[in-house]
Amino acid sequence: MKAVSRVSEALDALTEIRNNSGKMDTTGLSDSVIAKFCQLDENLLLAITEGVTNHRNLRNSLGDEMMLTNEPELVASLQSDYVNFYAPATVNPYIALAARGPWIITSHGAVVHDNGGYGMLGAGHGPSAVIDAMSQNWVMANVMTPSFSHSRLANALKKELGNTRGYCPFTKFICMNSGSESMTVALRIADINANKQTGPGGKYEDYPIKMIAVERSFHGRTDRPAQISHSCKSGYDKNLATFQKRDNLILVPANDPEALERVFERSAKEKFFIELVAIEPIQGEGNPGMCVTREFYDAARRLTMEYDSMLLVDSIQAGIRGQGCLSV
Repeated sequence: MKAVSRVSEALDALTEIRNNSGKMDTTGLSDSVIAKFCQLDENLLLAITEGVTNHRNLRNSLGDEMMLTNEPELVASLQSDYVNFYAPATVNPYIALAARGPWIITSHGAVVHDNGGYGMLGAGHGPSAVIDAMSQNWVMANVMTPSFSHSRLANALKKELGNTRGYCPFTKFICMNSGSESMTVALRIADINANKQTGPGGKYEDYPIKMIAVERSFHGRTDRPAQISHSCKSGYDKNLATFQKRDNLILVPANDPEALERVFERSAKEKFFIELVAIEPIQGEGNPGMCVTREFYDAARRLTMEYDSMLLVDSIQAGIRGQGCLSV
């Protein structure tokens, strides 16, 4: 009986939000589905409770006029002062009011299961264990300040990474803040190898240098990652002076090992050095969800070893989600 009462209270809370909001555009899950999951996941009940509390506070602080704005107009209004580098179609058509686990409560009373978005990253929205740990008074220790937390993190990584092979294949770790930063560092390592191979006394001394990427790839928006990001390269080539007259990228179709083989054979005949082959195990925004086949990966690994190149495996997308889609 108590569970039924809590479900009823949750649905009443959503009704209160809807009755005090403008026209809804994102309808989210049906009330029958919401009721079912309220009995299965405490996070949903908590998100709804926090959502209605936040909505009441916003009505008091911002006034009814704003909260009664229709959802599309309110979405546009709230983002009107910000530059968004993403295509309009990729902007979520709702306003997140509260969230726990995979559940988002919108400003207009919808419940969205955040498939593939931040609700599926790490511990999901509002993870209590993480929030509790972060709320403690920790010494702000970066890599320049030795800390016991360094040892805890390293031991945890060694335990999880490579567990299927029985050992961790990495001897050192680098902590970074973003995918672009990770790619920039990886490309810097490849750059060092390219300099070694093409510099004085190198095996490929004075060879011009080129990189290989997969068609519709995306590796980041900073300079070097952007150079191998086919999905948005046309915009850079058109608008950026530093991208003019560059001829350092060769594209191959996804999962075409024969095409990859031909490029390396061409490099030997035409005498240019292939700095790296960049692949995404699961492609992101350029071709959401496209997975690299084992045959293509094996060919890339074999050829880069044979030609003294680097294989850059950009697994950031694979670490986030198995599909490129966001909220459903």
